[in-house]
Amino acid sequence: MQWEPPVRTLTFDANARSSFTKIIAHEYRETPATLAAKVTHLAGMLRRASRAMAYTGAGISTAAGIHDYASKGEGAGAAAKKDVKDWRDAQPTAAHAVMARLHAAGLLHHWINQNHDSLPQKAGFPQHALNEIHGGLHDPANPIVPYQGNLRDDLYNWMQQWQRDADLCLALGTSLSGFNADQVVQSSMEKFAAGAGLGVVLVNLQRTEYDHGCALRIFAELDVVMEALARELCLHGAAAVSEAERTGTRLSEDRFLVRGFDARTGLPRPGGEVTWDLQLGQWVRLTGGPYAGDVGQVVERSADGHYKLRFEHSVDDTFKIRRRPFALWLGSWWVDEALHGRGICPEGAIPIVAAEPPPAEEESDAGAGVQCIEQARERAAKLAKIGLPPDAVRCKLKVEGFAPDVIENALG
Repeated sequence: MQWEPPVRTLTFDANARSSFTKIIAHEYRETPATLAAKVTHLAGMLRRASRAMAYTGAGISTAAGIHDYASKGEGAGAAAKKDVKDWRDAQPTAAHAVMARLHAAGLLHHWINQNHDSLPQKAGFPQHALNEIHGGLHDPANPIVPYQGNLRDDLYNWMQQWQRDADLCLALGTSLSGFNADQVVQSSMEKFAAGAGLGVVLVNLQRTEYDHGCALRIFAELDVVMEALARELCLHGAAAVSEAERTGTRLSEDRFLVRGFDARTGLPRPGGEVTWDLQLGQWVRLTGGPYAGDVGQVVERSADGHYKLRFEHSVDDTFKIRRRPFALWLGSWWVDEALHGRGICPEGAIPIVAAEPPPAEEESDAGAGVQCIEQARERAAKLAKIGLPPDAVRCKLKVEGFAPDVIENALG
């Protein structure tokens, strides 16, 4: 099908990203008539699909005040939004809300999200159909994955399953600049080229390396496209809440009996039971992620029902040193997922299980302090050897959990 070409609406002399791509950050938009026709075409594709999935990048959240990486300059369509100071305060965009309604209507079956902001769940999209492949703000067993960090094996396998099975892929607000997870888009394009599936629908304002292989390419703001799509499909109101049968029981406001999971590992086990006591002061253990096995304490319940867990006894397995205390959040939606017998993915674990308080500690002796300084000194030498300046070494040691006095002794 031949479409009228988009109009360049903003021009820049910089790449969309400083690395991964040489695409210039120009922004484009469809003419009103072409946009309306493309939205109608997209609606038809969703109606025909039996296993439609979405793959989203930072562009879906810019309207919520969370800045992306590719938009350039003041006034840029994706960048001209007020930034939120704390991502936890961000609220879902119109696009998030429509995605939730698409799922409730049986038109969108799965969502692979590169973002960490929890906006899909806040919009009503269910956690059990959402793969936060790069980590999430409200999953303590799957915290934000750094650029050179490791993805969870179970989430990676789940992503590859949908990569194989999906017959339509919506790539929304992503520059597709070479991340590992971009393979889901590449795979859908290859299947479409071979005559299988409905291919890829790519929506954003900038060009990408993948434009040539799309079944449908739309240059527009995501909120505009998704709101028009909702009208085209007659999707009204908020997403419906799942009426699936609960397997667990709410014992009190913050205590829950979760059935079908092992009390030690959190993995599915017929007949298993786990008590989630999320009252302030109670202890839980993480079942996965980089801090798997760490025991933390419930220290806060937010107004939105999210639980803050504080960890003061975490030890780095590589350097055998204690990390600085840190906190992670358990989203309120995890309670409902667990009570319905659902983990992080099919056959996956729930994020936490009950734990006993850690044993009282004895004061460290002088020998242990010397050993810690030697570990820091050895680590600092390795960092200096690869060319890091002293200030960068000091910062890196701090991030890795060495105490300030230990760092200064090691660098002195």
